[in-house]
Amino acid sequence: MRTATSRLLGVAIALTGAAVAARWWDTPRARIPVLQSAFPVVGIVAGALLLLALLLRGRRLAVAAALVACVPAVLGVRAALPDTVDAGPRDEVVMVSNLEIGSADAASVVRAVRDQRVTSLVLVEITPDAADRLRTAGLEKLLPYAVGSPQQGAEGTVIRSRHPLTTLHSAHVSRRFDQPVARVHADEGAYVLRAVHPYPPVPDLVASWHRQLGELAAWRDVQPADEPLVMAGDFNASAAHPAFRRVVRTMTDAHRATGAGWVRTWPQGHTLPPFVQLDHVLVRRLGVVDAGVEQIDGTDHAAAWARLRVG
Repeated sequence: MRTATSRLLGVAIALTGAAVAARWWDTPRARIPVLQSAFPVVGIVAGALLLLALLLRGRRLAVAAALVACVPAVLGVRAALPDTVDAGPRDEVVMVSNLEIGSADAASVVRAVRDQRVTSLVLVEITPDAADRLRTAGLEKLLPYAVGSPQQGAEGTVIRSRHPLTTLHSAHVSRRFDQPVARVHADEGAYVLRAVHPYPPVPDLVASWHRQLGELAAWRDVQPADEPLVMAGDFNASAAHPAFRRVVRTMTDAHRATGAGWVRTWPQGHTLPPFVQLDHVLVRRLGVVDAGVEQIDGTDHAAAWARLRVG
């Protein structure tokens, strides 16, 4: 019985090791991106296997399990190291909220905007009906300026702000889902805000998802290096995806900068507990003061926000 258990444990450790290694497999043609999104869960499994190997007193199995578990552990420690700046007198707060095809509770969104004193808001999957409900709930009084337009289905994205906005256009902007770009004329200085919403990496869309993340990285590369830049939205990707890590290159992930650890914005309100951060605020030439998430009723995404020092 002990031998059979040890063999099964060995197989489980090997499979978990393969799942850990998949974090570096950059492919648009398999279900690997879905597996990669569960990387934090894989780390928990690796830790449990290590504990089981120690209980069975299997030295070789324990060493193998420790090697597998050390990768998520080291990455977790790195993610917990803060790199923030002190708050300023008039910091910007950028928030992104996926409304799940307009189903989010409008009052909950407006309450989150008030609580975090949001100055610019990216609304993903905003429908005309959702826009009407947000207007009734008072969002336009808080954030009167807007670019983008609500649309039926999941295609609509809108940027709303307390500050005047200038709509920007770029040949590198994918129009598959609406992803508007605006210059935000904030009191402490202007910055460019790109709303983000690529396809999800489901099997029939994974190639397009991979290509669109590449487009985001290419778009970032052609932006003026001396202009503050924010990319905020539902990236449908996490730090476990190589294609997303290329987007983050030369930028700062606001939640990682605060040492927030295991941030989980999806899925919310489901039987399956939240396990992955799909909603991000990435910045360049801006200081990160703080970052967090807000629960929004009626949608499967938590809102992600970042407090930023401009200038």
